[in-house]
Amino acid sequence: MTTMYRMIAGALLSLLALTSAHADSAAEQLHTQLADLNSLEAQFQQQVKDSDGELVQESTGTLALQRPNRLRWESQSPYHYLLVSDGKTLWRYDADLEQLNEEPFDSQLAQAPAMILSASREQLDAQFNIELQQRGSTRDYILQPQDEQMYRQLVLRFEGGKLTAMELIDNLEQYTHIEFIEPHYNPSLKDALFYFDKSQWPGTS
Repeated sequence: MTTMYRMIAGALLSLLALTSAHADSAAEQLHTQLADLNSLEAQFQQQVKDSDGELVQESTGTLALQRPNRLRWESQSPYHYLLVSDGKTLWRYDADLEQLNEEPFDSQLAQAPAMILSASREQLDAQFNIELQQRGSTRDYILQPQDEQMYRQLVLRFEGGKLTAMELIDNLEQYTHIEFIEPHYNPSLKDALFYFDKSQWPGTS
């Protein structure tokens, strides 16, 4: 479970008769769309399926993102798991086990799905091959990392110009779909949201 949450974070944190654009054009358009997204706050619903398409896990929780490299991912059901980063430190807390892991924020984590939202055009070009698939007002940006250590493919889905979902395929062909519920784009978020306060959580003092 820890590995999956790390990929999503740090994920995420990331989604057809379709038409494709050239890779350079797709990267340019994705960067343009992400440039307008400075912060995001939403509830989420997540489904994880194995390589045979069988559902292995469903979870719900809340998500907050802020550029650059700030993340708060809190899975509340069926397990209570918290992932927090202020861009310098990453905290992973399993509330059910009252277990905390703390580590420096590194360059590999910056390539994780949720952190891609704050990537520059140069980072996108250097780290991913990007394809755009479009249907009406829905745009799927398909990102294939040039280094597939963390995952094989990430999809960012935009509806009417707004990020609404992420999809992830890992190296074991496990598929994760994350739907953002009632998202708020560019809200003002407090710094404390991206810091793990040990005094508020059992077993961390």
